[in-house]
Amino acid sequence: MQRFSLRFAALMLAVSLACSLVSRPARADDVADESEVQFNLGAERYQAGDFPQALAHFLASNRLANNRKVLFNIGRTYEQLRQYAEAHRYYSRSVVGETDEQTLARAKEAIERVAARVALLVVETDPPGAHLFLNRKDLGERGTAPQRIALPPASYRVIASLPGYEDASSERVEVTLGGERVVRLKLRRIVGTLRVQKPPGAAVRLDAENVPPSCIAPCDVSVAPGSHTVIVSLAGHRTQQVPISIAADTTSTIGPDLSPETGSLVVSSDERGAEVEIDGTIMGFTPVLITVPVGRHGVRVGARGFRSVLRDVDIRAAEQTTLDVELVASDTVEAASRVLESAEDAPASVSLIGSRELRAMRYPTIMEALRGTRGIYTTDDRGYPSLGIRGFGRPGAYGNRVLLLLDGMPLNDDYIWSSYVSYDSRADLEDIDHIEVVRGPGSVLYGTSAFSGVVNLVTRSRDVPTSREVGVSAAGDGVMRARARVTQRFGKNSGVWASVAGGQSSGRDFFFPEYVSDGPPEVAGYSRGVDGARFGTLNGRLWAGALSLAFYANHHDKHLPTGQYETLLGDGRTRQVDSRGFVELRFEPQLGEQVTSLTRLHVNGYRYRGYFAYAPADGGVETDTYQSAWVGAEQRLLWSPGRALTVSVGGEAQLHPSAHQTARTELGGSLLNDEESFSLGAAYGTVDLRPTEAVKLSAGGRLDIYSTFGSSFNPRLGLLAKPYEGANVKLLFGKAFKAPSVYELYYQGVGQVSSPQLRPENVHSLELELSQRFTKTLIATAAAFTNYVGDLISLESELGADGAEVLRFRNSSAPVGTMGVELELAREWREGWMVSGSYSWQRSVILGSRSLSALVNLQQAPGVGEVPNAPSHLASFKAGMPILARALTLMTRLTIEGSRYTQFRSDAAVPQPRTDAAVLWDFVFTGVESRFGLDYSVGIYNAFDARAAVPLSDEFRQRSLRISGRSLLASASITF
Repeated sequence: MQRFSLRFAALMLAVSLACSLVSRPARADDVADESEVQFNLGAERYQAGDFPQALAHFLASNRLANNRKVLFNIGRTYEQLRQYAEAHRYYSRSVVGETDEQTLARAKEAIERVAARVALLVVETDPPGAHLFLNRKDLGERGTAPQRIALPPASYRVIASLPGYEDASSERVEVTLGGERVVRLKLRRIVGTLRVQKPPGAAVRLDAENVPPSCIAPCDVSVAPGSHTVIVSLAGHRTQQVPISIAADTTSTIGPDLSPETGSLVVSSDERGAEVEIDGTIMGFTPVLITVPVGRHGVRVGARGFRSVLRDVDIRAAEQTTLDVELVASDTVEAASRVLESAEDAPASVSLIGSRELRAMRYPTIMEALRGTRGIYTTDDRGYPSLGIRGFGRPGAYGNRVLLLLDGMPLNDDYIWSSYVSYDSRADLEDIDHIEVVRGPGSVLYGTSAFSGVVNLVTRSRDVPTSREVGVSAAGDGVMRARARVTQRFGKNSGVWASVAGGQSSGRDFFFPEYVSDGPPEVAGYSRGVDGARFGTLNGRLWAGALSLAFYANHHDKHLPTGQYETLLGDGRTRQVDSRGFVELRFEPQLGEQVTSLTRLHVNGYRYRGYFAYAPADGGVETDTYQSAWVGAEQRLLWSPGRALTVSVGGEAQLHPSAHQTARTELGGSLLNDEESFSLGAAYGTVDLRPTEAVKLSAGGRLDIYSTFGSSFNPRLGLLAKPYEGANVKLLFGKAFKAPSVYELYYQGVGQVSSPQLRPENVHSLELELSQRFTKTLIATAAAFTNYVGDLISLESELGADGAEVLRFRNSSAPVGTMGVELELAREWREGWMVSGSYSWQRSVILGSRSLSALVNLQQAPGVGEVPNAPSHLASFKAGMPILARALTLMTRLTIEGSRYTQFRSDAAVPQPRTDAAVLWDFVFTGVESRFGLDYSVGIYNAFDARAAVPLSDEFRQRSLRISGRSLLASASITF
């Protein structure tokens, strides 16, 4: 049997030798020849049964030229030597890579034959490819993982070794005959840590630029010990290579400063001196050459009074990019519809006093800024200056038929509904970017007091960069002022600004012939040193995205030099003190692509103190007070599915819990102590429809409900058309109301009784306005209008219950009708120039009846006189021009206000007097030194020293009061 086995083995060796000789092509090199010789010698010794010598020759042959057939024969030789573990190992190696099915079957049969005679140890490593050793490394390698090792039964310790990793070893593993054990080893990589701190966003590569980034800075990356080159790259910057030596188990830190790749950007605009902002940072003023890092940047070019132009610009390395923009004058207005829209699209007659004009003329007050605006005229009785619009401005009404807004928030008080347009409103206009003037009824949006018109003060935008401002100024009537402002930006959509301003005025001296016969000779009609004032304003806004918080407070303490209310002339104790303030919280989120929401919550306060000096026999100093605080809320939704349709709906509510007025004399005690509360609610809606691009229909209405009188509904209709290029036509109808005030309803004193039965005043208006834009800057406007005012509240005398004459507020049965036309031609600001001229004619009469024919024919009622304080003619001319290469600007204004009738007095012995027409010329030089942040101005108001007068109410003995004469204006401020 043994002899048969030896013969079979010899036969197999011969077959294998023949196969190997056939399968391998003849090679001429010495190694192949020597391997073949060794193989033949092994085969001979195997046939002779000399297995140890055969094994030596087969191993030598395999070392010279690795061959699967030789591996198989080595396994067979080990098997004959009963070294089954080695036989299993070489049988297993012989099948690696084998594809011949017969050979594979023969090898697998051999493996199965010896498997029962060995113990198997399966070794896996992480990562694979580790060199394997058993018990000791000096005993030699047992292959690479993963590996299946056949072993004699015993216990073994497996050692795994891989360059760049720490050796890993197992516990001793017992393997048994015919069994299989699995050992898994994880090798820990030998590394150091590379820490790249900056620049943020930079790609970090190791040793080559054409490989994926190892990480993005700031980051940590594990690196094999040794010398490496760290390559740091960032878009728009020059790539930097940093050599570094990494030690095992240590951290090496780098943070290279990459130099940006740059190009140049040339920015120019048709309006010289426009501000250039790149990625939110102001970089200069046009024309300007700027070095800019490579990449895409957002560029904003803007100037006050112009719409900002936004562009995305790509800057390439070492190349020059040119950006030339054409600025368009900003004519956007919000007060007409409570949404931003162009003046041409607004369903109202609108004028804008832009920031360029405000800065060029350095208007000290709102009243001065509005003088010369189409259809507007001013009155100052040295107590409360006020506005008249389109022939209606009743003396003594304190502007309560004009609604004054600050960024859309009403500033009128809740006592008389007075609007404040001088230092009683704010100390200066430096925080105001522009003023919107809306002529005609506005109750459809705002409710009470938006009767003759609405004036909206719009503060500077959120784009103002972080800065600090301080300034001083002087104006007419001895006014001296100082101010400071802080603007702090926290991010692109958040920031805060706050300003404080204050001043005082020495006022004027007066002579009133009406008082010559009163008092001692040293007075004799003179009122000296009793026209002064002190005032201060705090204003600001905090914003973060759609949320904003605005705050405002103003205090005004003014002496009265006119003997008003029959007080002692020239007595410095007669004065009025007004304080008004509010805090408003707004949330204006965008609810999807079509809906915008506005939520407003506001807290308001108003306090009045009036001190009126009378003779001791008349009670001495009378003190009148009023104090009120109120809260309000509003919710509005705007739906705009497209340009063709815009729908707005909303509602608001106000609660005035304590409207407290008192009156007492110094010697006689209390005259009045009345505390009332009232509330109001309103719902409103507007619809703007564009059936075509040339036609717009606007309709809206608002219902106000007051606890004091009931309700008032006020509609507005508008048809706007653009029949041809540059033309714009507006046909407008509207109604507005003024609610009876707390003072009118409840005030009572000596000779006056309360009037709780009052109804609201109403005005109906019809207007046609045509405008033609000839060029981008030249526009002409013509308008015709008629107003019908009914239920006017007037103080009238009647017989009381005791037969004595008393005063009471009543709704007048005599309406007032007004008709007028307006013309204007304006060349808007461009390249430092502007010119405009306007003319208004209006005629107001007290109508003889409520009929339409009486209004159309302006049929005057007999025996009632003319409407006071209603000039028939108004005209103005304005011009601005650059001087000294635009470093200096000269602006001038010429206003003409026609004569006005004074208050009609039926018992007067002379006809109703008229004041003289007034011609006022103002001019101002303004300059800017951008290098130092210096802004300065000097000018003269009323350069002709015109001495025209304005009508006064029946509260004065005088019929009229002269306006202020020539005065100097000067200011200087620094921004840093």
